[in-house]
Amino acid sequence: MLPEKVFNTLSQHNMISAGDTVAVCLSGGADSMALFHFFCRAKEKLGINLIALHVNHGLRAESRQEEKFVQAYCASEAVDCIITRLDMNNNEKPQGLSTESWARDLRYKFFFEQAEKNSAKLATAHTLSDRAETVLFNLTRGTSLKGAAGIPAVRDNIVRPLIDCTREDVEKYCADNGIPYVNDRTNFQDIYSRNKIRLNVLPQLKAINPQAEKAIAAFAEDSREIYTLLTQLSDNLYKKALGLGGLDVNILLSEHPAVVKNMLRNRLDKLDCLSKDNVEAIYAALPLQSFKRQLSATVYCRVKDGRLSFYTPKEKTGPVQPPVMDVCFDTMLAFTHHNLLFSVIPYEEYKRIQENNKNHLTYAINYDIIKGVVSLRTRKTGDSFTFANRNVTKSLKKLFIEDKIPRGFRDRIAILTDETDAVIWLADYGVNKAYIPDSNTKNILLIT
Repeated sequence: MLPEKVFNTLSQHNMISAGDTVAVCLSGGADSMALFHFFCRAKEKLGINLIALHVNHGLRAESRQEEKFVQAYCASEAVDCIITRLDMNNNEKPQGLSTESWARDLRYKFFFEQAEKNSAKLATAHTLSDRAETVLFNLTRGTSLKGAAGIPAVRDNIVRPLIDCTREDVEKYCADNGIPYVNDRTNFQDIYSRNKIRLNVLPQLKAINPQAEKAIAAFAEDSREIYTLLTQLSDNLYKKALGLGGLDVNILLSEHPAVVKNMLRNRLDKLDCLSKDNVEAIYAALPLQSFKRQLSATVYCRVKDGRLSFYTPKEKTGPVQPPVMDVCFDTMLAFTHHNLLFSVIPYEEYKRIQENNKNHLTYAINYDIIKGVVSLRTRKTGDSFTFANRNVTKSLKKLFIEDKIPRGFRDRIAILTDETDAVIWLADYGVNKAYIPDSNTKNILLIT
C-alpha cells in the first residue's frame, strides 16, 4: 500500500520532522496529486505545515485549465497554493537548451525561491518508475557512477517521498481514494527521450522481468553508495595532492585510477568543463613531462614540473597581488589559496596537545617575541627565510626558483609578519628559525 511505503521512506531517510513546512510541487498529474493527498491526510500525524506550489509553463492550451484545477483542489483541502505563470511560448529559449530542460530550470528556480521564502522543504513526486527511467536515460547518453545512481531520495532541501512507489502504486492509490488528476497529453507522445524510455523501453524490460524497475533502482542505490565512497576517497586525494603550483602528479599516480579519475571529474565539473574526453586526456597525460590542453573556452590545464594545474589565460599571466590582511585570532581566514586558523595558547597547553595528539598541531610560533599587529601578505623584494633544521638562510626568490615554484604561484604564497615586516612563517615551508618556541616561551601562536 502506498501510505505504508511513504511512511517507511520518510522514516528511513529522515525526510521531515515535526514542525517542518513541506511545499508539495503540484503539477496536477497523478503522481503529485497522490503525494499531495497523502500529506493532506497525514499532516497532523506528522506535525507539519503544508503548502502547494504550481507552475503554469504556458506551453499548452490546457495549462490554464490545469492551473484552475490545482487551485480548486488546494482550496478544497484548505491548503495555500502559490502559483507562477511562465509565458514560455512568447519568450526566447536559451541557446543549447531543450524546451524540456528550459522548463525544468525555470520550474525549479521558482520552487527554490518559494522554499527559501517559506523556510520549507520541497517535496517532489518522483517515483521508483521515474528513477528507473532516469538511470536508463543517463546510461544511454553515457554516464559515470554519479549518473547511474539516478534520482536520490533526498538532495539538499528536496525530498522525494514516493521514490519507493511504482507508477502502478500511484494509480491504484488515486483510484482507491477517488483522487482526481489531469493527464498531460505530451506524456503519451514519444517526442521526448524520457517518453521513449517510458513508453517503449521499460515495457519491454518489464516483459522480461516484471520487477525490472525495482532491479534498476537497486542497481542505482548500489551505484550511489559506491559513488559516495569514491567521492570521499577522491576528496581526500585532492587535499593530499594539493600544494604549491597545483596537484602533485606523483601522488595522483600512486592512487587507484578510479579514485584519480573521479577526482578529475569532480574538479572539471566545478570548472564547468566536464567531459569524458577531458578526463581521459588529463589522466593519460599525468606521466608526461609536459602537457597542455584547452578544456573549454576559458579553462586550460597543464602538467609541468610534476604538477597538474588548471588556469585561465588571465591567471597564467599572473594574478593580482592580494592586499595585506590583519590576522584575527580564532577565526578561519581565507588568504589567496590558503584557509588558516590562528590561535594563541599557553605553552603548557601546547605541550599537552603535542604529547597527546600531534595531528592537531601544524605550526607553532613563539608569540612572546612578535611585535605589534600580526598580518598576512605575500612576498616582497628582500624577503628571506632561515630553515630551523639546516640553519640555512635563503632569499625567497632563490628558494622558489630552486623548488621550481611556477611564477604564477609565487605571489600567492602566504607570509606571516608583524610590525617589523620580517618573515615569521612561510606557508608550506614552516616557521622561520628565529621564531621557533624555546624553553623560555610562555605563549604559542598556533597556525592550523
